[in-house]
Amino acid sequence: MCRWEADCVLREWEVRLTIADRGRAAVGPGPEGRSRDILWPASFPGTPQARIHAHALAVLVVITSVCAAYKGFYWADDPQVSQYREGLLGPAQAMAAPFGWMAVPLLLMCAVLAGALRSWPRGPYLGLTAVTWTMSALATFVLLLDTSLTDDSDYCTANAPVDPVSGNVVALCLLAALAAGSLAGWIAWVISRHRARPVVLYAVWLAVVAVTVVLTLAVPLHAAQICGASGIG
Repeated sequence: MCRWEADCVLREWEVRLTIADRGRAAVGPGPEGRSRDILWPASFPGTPQARIHAHALAVLVVITSVCAAYKGFYWADDPQVSQYREGLLGPAQAMAAPFGWMAVPLLLMCAVLAGALRSWPRGPYLGLTAVTWTMSALATFVLLLDTSLTDDSDYCTANAPVDPVSGNVVALCLLAALAAGSLAGWIAWVISRHRARPVVLYAVWLAVVAVTVVLTLAVPLHAAQICGASGIG
């Protein structure tokens, strides 16, 4: 019981503010660094132990997307290759190969991220983390090696291959993908009326980044003549 009416009113407002603060923390980014957390959802406000795994998962997705774009479109002008890739089915099958190869490391990294967000038991979690990072490093090395071997001078049937995409183009595509992901995260946050959870914003951001990487790289790769300036075989 309150001795004075003013005490009762003050206590009631304190309870309301506490409930409101807890509600905001549960549904969205905190007041500190809100714009940063929305535009870069991998920061995961309130759970710093998840940030390194969130960024690692993003790196795996970006590398896989880049390799998928090269697999699907790099040799599009070589008849020896393109004859097996009529329509969209061929490029889709070629792009599916890197994602299939990286499926297990990606799923394991998702599990590690979920464990960091939910505070799984320390012992099993550390074991899962060690296995995940080891498999991710090995799978990424093999994927990059396999993709680089696709750029073989004996691959073209006539002309010597040329490199149509410089490192600057790839960097610009990555920057465009990150910008598109940040924009998508902000739109999702606005549409949800500022209630989207950090994990939802991260999922939207990561999916848009992956799709944008493939689409932006597909254009210069498909338009270029890798097998020589004349376009003959």
